Amino acid sequence: METQIDLLNLIKWRDPHRSWEIDNPLFACHNNFQPQGYASIMDFSVSRRQISITVILVFVLLLAVLVITIFLHRDSEISLITLLPDQPVGYLSVKELGSFVDAFQNSDFGKVARQIPIVDNIQQKAWWQQIRYQKELWEYETGAELDLEVLENYFGRQAILAFYQSKEKLSFLLISDIGAKGLLGVSAIVAAEPINSRYERIKSEHLGVTINTITGYPLDFSYAFIDTVGILSFNESLVEDVIKIHVARQLSFVEQANTDLLGLYDSSKNTGYVKFPGILKNVKIPPIFKTALTPIKTMTFSNQYEEGKLIFNSHFTLSKPIDLVMTTLKIPNGQAFEVEPEQLIVDIENFFPILKLVALANGVQLGNHWKDSLLANLAPLKTLGTMVTQIQFSDQSATAIIKIPLE
Repeated sequence: METQIDLLNLIKWRDPHRSWEIDNPLFACHNNFQPQGYASIMDFSVSRRQISITVILVFVLLLAVLVITIFLHRDSEISLITLLPDQPVGYLSVKELGSFVDAFQNSDFGKVARQIPIVDNIQQKAWWQQIRYQKELWEYETGAELDLEVLENYFGRQAILAFYQSKEKLSFLLISDIGAKGLLGVSAIVAAEPINSRYERIKSEHLGVTINTITGYPLDFSYAFIDTVGILSFNESLVEDVIKIHVARQLSFVEQANTDLLGLYDSSKNTGYVKFPGILKNVKIPPIFKTALTPIKTMTFSNQYEEGKLIFNSHFTLSKPIDLVMTTLKIPNGQAFEVEPEQLIVDIENFFPILKLVALANGVQLGNHWKDSLLANLAPLKTLGTMVTQIQFSDQSATAIIKIPLE
């Protein structure tokens, strides 16, 4: 059966002075064409089978577009924090890196933070210069600028940077949900030859997951993918540990920890964990800060943003009571109170003599220049608004909630 499509009955050509019939080869070639003025009919024959095939092809095309769109925008179903191997020295998790950095840089708090003298001091350190050198070397070798936009493409959804003790030094582990777009981008790079002939890619397999190790850089590094999650480390064994947790269901750090780290991770923009004895063992910090941090065993923290304020929530486990410190600083136990930045600086200055005694008991001498340096770093805080604080402490633990104005 054929479908007749009547076109000419819908159209009339009329001259202002006379009516005339159409003389067109297109119509003349039709099998059933017989000149009958403007009432002539042209037939197009289209079979139902052809229509069905066309509809099916259109449907398949739309379905393919939908699937690709969903794939490119899907998030990983894996909670990154559940992939952390046991015994990290510390970690920092960040969600939506771009918005996090923008919120900080554009806030009054961020502007004040950039004025703190210690920031310039850090940039002069050898380890910071080494980081800058490695960044510039990477950009030179790859021909691509390593800026925030690039980082956001790969770490913008969510990422965790963790540190582990490796012999006499710390080794890092980066776990990031790079998303399907990032995965496709990396796959395209991996499919190509190494950028420079002196770099070598070595492939290995662990529990069915491919691990790529790149050699030839100042430090070798390894990476692998689980779903849309990327794993990167200078230590290949850490990459293998993550794979064991996911594939072999080995217990992760979160599953073995007593604190509600998973709950904090799910509800916060960024979270962190620090095991201070491990950090103090590997990182050289000024004696005044080392003395202040000595009583702390672990710290967990999370940040949230509400009504123009940064809400910093932290929990500490202690090796020594801090009652004397709290009493000296006139901090009420468990009660919310307001902190004016200027008054905070005065309280810390008054506390310095006790800090000197604590340092001396630990074999460290603190001269007055340390106090001057500390006060100089706190001075920019005077421009900030009132901070609302609540601290609760006991012999073995302490919690602190600080609301810092960002606007």
